[in-house]
Amino acid sequence: MKKWGLLFLLLFYCAGCSSQQAINASLPERQIKLAPRMVANDFFPKDIRVLALGDSLTEGIGDREQKGGYISRLRQQLLQHKGVRTITVVNLGKRGLRISQLDDVVHQHIEAVEQADLIFITIGGNDMMKIVRSHFFDLSYELFAKEQKRFAARLDHLLATIRAANRHATIVLIGLYNPFSSSLSNVPEIDDVIELWNNGSKEVLKRYDRTIFVNVKDLFDNRDDMLYSDQFHPNEIGYEQMARRVYDELTKHEEMWLRRSEQ
Repeated sequence: MKKWGLLFLLLFYCAGCSSQQAINASLPERQIKLAPRMVANDFFPKDIRVLALGDSLTEGIGDREQKGGYISRLRQQLLQHKGVRTITVVNLGKRGLRISQLDDVVHQHIEAVEQADLIFITIGGNDMMKIVRSHFFDLSYELFAKEQKRFAARLDHLLATIRAANRHATIVLIGLYNPFSSSLSNVPEIDDVIELWNNGSKEVLKRYDRTIFVNVKDLFDNRDDMLYSDQFHPNEIGYEQMARRVYDELTKHEEMWLRRSEQ
């Protein structure tokens, strides 16, 4: 009797397996689609190519430690970022350059422009100094306002030229600060003039994608200890503060410069 009971249970089990297999065989295969996973921009560290354009601030004049101004200090900070593997820098900064002269620099180094991931620009200080030297005895807010419009038009042309050569790079323009508080006592509105020029540059940048304006004016307000002995250029302290401010702005816009666009 026990044998028949065991045999019955065995047949029942086998029949259940067969029926389950038959059911599985009759059901169409279902394709399982997994939702795409979002990968953070800094998941794979990148090799970043930096191009620095502009005047003596880009060259690093006034840096008594001779470490290359804000660019070299910024490079060291960027190398600590988890999304960055290497940094290659091409520094084309040259003392005395005005914005009208940057077009030639861009055209002469068009390959460096095309390859850059980050393009940093300091410009405008010498444009303002040209106004000061040419109109020292008749300086006025209205004169600076008139020249600012010309500066903005040239900045627009410069950005269009850069963007035509490189549509994926993030362009970072560093604003003007006021080193003239003691030398231009005949223009009490000089702080307003700096704000006017900076705001005009911001408006130009808004016309272009992947651009960042970095305001550094407040860093230098009433801080003679951050200026070189010429009372115009930053010293090593000033450049360090500039680099930190630029880095802080970059971290706020990581999606812009860590994510490569299709080229």
